[in-house]
Amino acid sequence: MSRPRKDKEHKLSKVIVFRLTEAELQKLEGYSETCGKAIGVMVRDKLFTGSFPRQVMPKSDHQLYAELNRIGNNINQLARRANSGFMYKGHTQLLLDLLNKLLVQQQLVVNHLLDGRR
Repeated sequence: MSRPRKDKEHKLSKVIVFRLTEAELQKLEGYSETCGKAIGVMVRDKLFTGSFPRQVMPKSDHQLYAELNRIGNNINQLARRANSGFMYKGHTQLLLDLLNKLLVQQQLVVNHLLDGRR
């Protein structure tokens, strides 16, 4: 079954040509790529709604954010344990070591996310 035909008033049949510098075109192409939309759609949305479509987050970013969430949960659990008063003297150093490892892991994930944005 084919797509239903659009009314004549809803067809995108009119063309407008405008000029851009190379830098402007690259910027527009960058917006288009991050939003996952064609350049024409981007221009129409900006013109008629005043804003660009929302950016689409890559699947790898979702996984990295989930990893950051797990790290944050681990830090919260360790902090709750430390603040509960049930820590033994030997466990304090173990807790500091775990927190340092989590901090390093968190920094790696954040740096990876930031490198992907540049």
